Amino acid sequence: MQNQGKVRFTVLAISKLYNTRISIVGVDENRRWIRPMPMYQSDLFNKDKKVFDVFGVTEITIKDWWGSVPRPEDRFFVRNDQEELTKLRDLDTNEKVKLLRSLVDNNVDAIFSHGRTLGLIRPVVKDVNFRRNPYYPAEYEARFVFEDSIGGVIYNWMSNDLIWHQMLQDYIRENPGMLSAKLKELRDTLNTRESYFVVGLTRLFMENPGPYGGCWPQVLGVIII
Repeated sequence: MQNQGKVRFTVLAISKLYNTRISIVGVDENRRWIRPMPMYQSDLFNKDKKVFDVFGVTEITIKDWWGSVPRPEDRFFVRNDQEELTKLRDLDTNEKVKLLRSLVDNNVDAIFSHGRTLGLIRPVVKDVNFRRNPYYPAEYEARFVFEDSIGGVIYNWMSNDLIWHQMLQDYIRENPGMLSAKLKELRDTLNTRESYFVVGLTRLFMENPGPYGGCWPQVLGVIII
């Protein structure tokens, strides 16, 4: 298999799953999408140094994923106590723009209708929502209402982008009563700046199947240049 062994992994999104589990997705040096698993919040750091960061490049070892119903980009993240993980470098602005423009897909269907479960789109954002999760009030729920660059279909997807959640929770704590105005400002920023959504599909949910072969779509990462 081409994606096995050591790869230079460029992170494009870090999202929260449950408890201490997170999802980190990105591309290898050949710009192939990868989802190393399982990943935990503790994996983000090594001795107080950031190992994984959006637009950071880290050398990791991966193997085939042998779990049930694997997605094409799923890989097993190999931990080795004998090797210390370090972030090699961060992309500069020109490198970020070049990479994003090389990866961007025409629309949502160009990703999910051709066997992939990870991709990148340029959204036209209609609404930005952030509220208490009605099922788990201790947590927040982020959603985006948007069209892709083709238009014609309105999507309403949840986002578990870790940085986005933390930014808005910090804002709420520091600016009580100002969230609505902030969300409108963020919507306008997303539509006026060069912005991207890293999108992906969850695993297959047999008990509550989603619209894409039983999987649910999500915005895994929000990128604003």
